[in-house]
Amino acid sequence: MKTVVLSMDIEDWYHLDYFNGLKCDKTYSMLDGINTYLEILSLHNIQSTFFVVSEIAESISHTLKEIINEKHEISSHGSNHIRPASIPLSSFSNDLYNSKRTLEEIIGKNIEGYRAPCFSINRQQLDIVQQAGYTYDSSRIDFDSHPLYETINMNGYELICPNIYRNKNFFEFQVTTNTFFGKNIPISGGGYLRILPWVISKMLINPYLSHGELYILYIHPFELSLKENPPFPSKTRWHNQLRFGIGRRNVQKKLSKLIKLLKNNGYTFQTFSSLKSLLTQ
Repeated sequence: MKTVVLSMDIEDWYHLDYFNGLKCDKTYSMLDGINTYLEILSLHNIQSTFFVVSEIAESISHTLKEIINEKHEISSHGSNHIRPASIPLSSFSNDLYNSKRTLEEIIGKNIEGYRAPCFSINRQQLDIVQQAGYTYDSSRIDFDSHPLYETINMNGYELICPNIYRNKNFFEFQVTTNTFFGKNIPISGGGYLRILPWVISKMLINPYLSHGELYILYIHPFELSLKENPPFPSKTRWHNQLRFGIGRRNVQKKLSKLIKLLKNNGYTFQTFSSLKSLLTQ
């Protein structure tokens, strides 16, 4: 069955690695992009998974409860968007437990999934995710040209279908890439959908749709925010300012076009938890 999982990583603009170590005005929020995304989902009558940075969860508790009421799924994106690869294993373990507990207390439901900030997770850390009580992860991306992404060794996992690995009752859902001229290229949303013109994105995605069984998209609130760019810290590099803002005004239209393209190619839409349930029947 050809399946799509749409996902949003709920973090604010200042959580991005562009601004790591810089003094940001956290009173300026771009989380209105969550509502824009919810409207698109409602328009197309599809469900999504939301990976939430738990330090902002209390401030958007009403929105999180609305997400649950609309039959979407909430999972963890860590406590404060610190990359797992940059902290000790003990700190990462505490982060996993704390973010899970915080989100569960707010929404009153079990948190099943995790996605590492910046896909920055290795095999040892993936094992800790499983030990912390999560039943799936979606932090693996087969792309070695990004300086922040880590590699996860999947030895001991069964590849049950392309991009889905299983170890007992724990699943790894690999973010979508496709091969061009012998090299894997991400075609899974985020900055790749935002920055590239739609005609190029469609050209890159179309070959995958002829054979791909699972398409995973990820996106962020700032990319769908209706607000202007934030007040960048004075030491923000110019190319990061450019990269942050480019293409934002067209993301809504691109996302709707992508959803229609996927539907026209026979894909059905699931959350990660509903897909996991189908795989364990």
